[in-house]
Amino acid sequence: MWCVVVVCVALAAAASSVTAEAGPQVWRVEAPGHHIVLRSLENEGLVDVLGSVTSHSKVLVERSAKERVSRALSEAQVEHKVEVEDVLPLIEQERQHIRHKRSTRFTQNVAQPMDWTSFHDLDDIEGFIGWLNATGGPFVQVANAATTQEGHKVLVVRITDPNSPGPKKKVWIEGGIHAREWISPAVTSYIMYQLVTNPAWQELLQVADWYMVPVANPDGYEFSFSSPRARMWRKNRRNNGNSGQCRGVDLNRNWDFKWGVGASNNPCSETYMGPLAFSEPETRGLQFLMSSVRDIDLFITFHSFGQTILYPWGWTRTAPANSRQLKRLAKKFADTVREVSGGSTDYEIGGSGPLYGLASGATDDWTYGVLGVPYSYTIELPDQGTYGFLLPENRVSSTVMETAAGVHCMVGFLANAGQCARRRARNPHNRIFG
Repeated sequence: MWCVVVVCVALAAAASSVTAEAGPQVWRVEAPGHHIVLRSLENEGLVDVLGSVTSHSKVLVERSAKERVSRALSEAQVEHKVEVEDVLPLIEQERQHIRHKRSTRFTQNVAQPMDWTSFHDLDDIEGFIGWLNATGGPFVQVANAATTQEGHKVLVVRITDPNSPGPKKKVWIEGGIHAREWISPAVTSYIMYQLVTNPAWQELLQVADWYMVPVANPDGYEFSFSSPRARMWRKNRRNNGNSGQCRGVDLNRNWDFKWGVGASNNPCSETYMGPLAFSEPETRGLQFLMSSVRDIDLFITFHSFGQTILYPWGWTRTAPANSRQLKRLAKKFADTVREVSGGSTDYEIGGSGPLYGLASGATDDWTYGVLGVPYSYTIELPDQGTYGFLLPENRVSSTVMETAAGVHCMVGFLANAGQCARRRARNPHNRIFG
């Protein structure tokens, strides 16, 4: 599940050519991410928990913190070892590949900048939204949910068929709330492209209004493209007033539902919850628009990595009232992805709290607990840890296509349309919820 052999080989090949200051290391720690010592180290800003399973975790450790982290783990009798000596060479290889692909695209005459065979920066995604808005006619509407500290817009794209009066399901999909999870905006923008250009998606436009947020954290996302050291940036770019030493708020801990559970009040932590719930323009603006839309039927926020479909709650291990229905709809996604991938992509399904340890202030808990969205999910995209946040670009096209097929099935099942439409022959009044 957490093989890093390929990463280590790639780093070994590149290390001799890198002469700059050494970067952070990746450690394997024989404890889950919610272990008390890891939570304490994370709250102090000494480690960044990249991912976790029941038996162990992968954490990012800056060289300046190595001795303190090792001593704390040893005192807690938690075994640990260095698995990647320096992540920067691998990141630099990724950056060189992106630059090469970008220069190749610019020599071609293309109508819009996205290709979903590589990762794209914020300029490309905003250019794609502009193209979509210009060519989509009455099917596409673009709204600005918020203006960030650095002046970027948090764009929400509504896609619907104005000739179909409804009633319609309402689907809200959020991408890119964590900056380094580049596959998330790729998946979200690909679904937008399918909705506008692919005839196979037209039936779903007739039965559902789609609200798409390709990049919920534009400041952080843009920053993550700026340098090798910035590549692993997670938070937004809030100035926390500490001489610029520890910038940013974890936007997925800033929502006003059980705010503070499993989060940190230390601005240097990767899970810093902010000074107040909804302290950030990004979360304030998104919650205002979602509250204005109202009666949302399905909410999905795309993250990486881990290949899990998570539903509420994050703040408790107690299952929600409609957990059976949540599992059933999640299984539609998982089964479709498994079929489309030929069995190579398999998702685990479960509650956020039981699978990942207690944490809240997240979008899916807020939409479920406050907004009353009956189907709220966090989908952790591939992979399962071989590459983690540094998913190779040769995995982009398969990931976006598999994920879009899974979402197509979920919405089709909810709206009783398309290939995943529910069979109503036995009971015409059968409902998935209630």
